Order: sequence, then structure tokens, then C-alpha cells
Amino acid sequence: MKYKKRILKIILLLLLPALTVAQNFIHFPDSGGRWKETYWWQPSPFFYNGIGDTYIEGDTVFNDTVYHKIYNLRRYVFCSDSILSGPKYRAGLREDTVNQKIYVRRDASYPEGLIYDYTLQVGDTLPMEMNWYTYPYIGVYVTAIDTITTFDGVQRRVWYFDSEEPFEGWPQIIEGIGSTSGLLGGIEPYFEGVNTLLCLSIDGNEVWRSFRDTCYVVTDTCVPVGINETVYSKTSIKFYPNPVNRSTTVYFELKQIQTTDNYLLMFDLYGNKVFTHKFQDNSFNVKSPTNSGVYIVKIFANNYFYTFKLIVSN
Repeated sequence: MKYKKRILKIILLLLLPALTVAQNFIHFPDSGGRWKETYWWQPSPFFYNGIGDTYIEGDTVFNDTVYHKIYNLRRYVFCSDSILSGPKYRAGLREDTVNQKIYVRRDASYPEGLIYDYTLQVGDTLPMEMNWYTYPYIGVYVTAIDTITTFDGVQRRVWYFDSEEPFEGWPQIIEGIGSTSGLLGGIEPYFEGVNTLLCLSIDGNEVWRSFRDTCYVVTDTCVPVGINETVYSKTSIKFYPNPVNRSTTVYFELKQIQTTDNYLLMFDLYGNKVFTHKFQDNSFNVKSPTNSGVYIVKIFANNYFYTFKLIVSN
């Protein structure tokens, strides 16, 4: 009897690491999840000229291995209510919960490719095989690993990399979400103007949002206009009125300003800069443009930037 107990204890000790890994592993949502992303096809003043949704729905089998099917649909960048194409099947996704690695496979004729490795440690260089679904940025390494709590209350690990643009530690891998370039966007520096993940929602509830934008693109004139706040900063920004008449005063109010060199930039929808305003105070005002239309307002403060849409009426 003692011998059997000893054998059982040894087996449990051997299995404990694998069981612990499996319990701590945060899965991708296999239903109800929707990744809203921007896409870069050619030079664009907004660093994107396409938007769309990526989602997982249903399963497929390649060589006796089950994969979750990934779909994508493209939306019109100036009115996301309009769908341009899709849904289109992209690839199958498989999660190895024991080894903490994520694989994708287009179909049975393609080999399986590694896209996320949750075993990476600080100082590790991205495995060459992770270039299967991204551009070959050779020598990218992990600079830090942290944990965040997303809006659904789940604690997720985050891997930061050595890119310094636009901020140190960007892009990122987020457990159970993908990367800041999107579910299949790969590990791409932000400044290249490539794919960007705006937000992830599950069953209609927002789980994660990029500090780059709110959960819609600034060119989308179909969404309601209002006061936006950036989630990953304590700075609160509001402006009014909006919409506003031509050549009318627009008021801005900010809280917890910690930097001295802060800027407001305004662009038209063609990417032309309308004006720049430097400020240090928590409140200030500017004149709206003389021409009616939709304008993009970018505020740089506290080492972050915030993007808003201003509508100027007749």
C-alpha cells in the first residue's frame, strides 16, 4: 500500500508542472470574440486605409488535428456599417496549452506555423519560426513581461519588445488576445503603419482597447460623436461643443497634466495639418476651422497621444 502511494505521489509531482501551466493558460475566445483591426495597404495619412473584423467560429480538422476557424471581413473605412468583402476564411488556430504555444495553419497543404510563444523570457529573441505569419524582423527580443487586468477582470500576461516607436515596449503580445498588430497581425513595429488591433470584444462586451484610438477609427463618420477618454492613462480629456460651427471657439479640459511640452494638432481627412497649438495649462481653447467638414484632433500629453473627431458644420 505504501509503495502504491509513493508511486502515485511521484506521478502527481511529474504532472504538476503541466497541470499548473494548463490552469494558468488564458484561451482565445473561440466564440463571441471579435477583434477590430486596421489594415495598411498603401501610403495613407492615417497609417491605415482599411478596417475590419477578425473572429473565430467553428472548427476544422487537418490531419486528425482540430483547429478553430478564423474569419475576416473588411469594412468601409469612412463608414464601418458598410461591409466591403467577407467573411473570408483565413486560417485555423490551435492552442497547445501544455507547451503554451499558439499555431495556425491555412489548410492541409500548408505546414503548421507558430505565431505566439508564451514561454518567452526577458532577453529571449523571437523564434525564427514565428516569422511564418509576419514580416521577418530579425533580432527582436523581449524587454519585459508584465501582467494586466483586462476589462473582463482576467489577468493576462503581456510581453514587451525592443521597438522604440512610438513608445518603448511596442508592439506587445497579450495572452489570450494576440498582439497589438491584431490576432494574425504578427509582431510588427507600429511606425511601419501596418496592422493595428483597436480592441477585442467578447459577446459584445469590450475586453481590451488600444491606447492608440477608441474602438473605432477616426475616419469613421458613421459612429456617434462625443467625449472620448483614453483607457490606459489617468488623463481625462473632454472638449466641447462638438459638432461646432465654423470659426467658433472649442474648449478643451484636461486633468493631471504632468508634462510641459504638450501639443494639439488638427488634420483634415486628407491628412493635411490645419494647425498646431502648444499648451501647458489644464484648460485652453482654439478656433474651429473656417471650412466645414470632419477633422481629426490629436493631443500629445503625458507621453501619450489621444485622437478625437471634430465635426465643423456650416
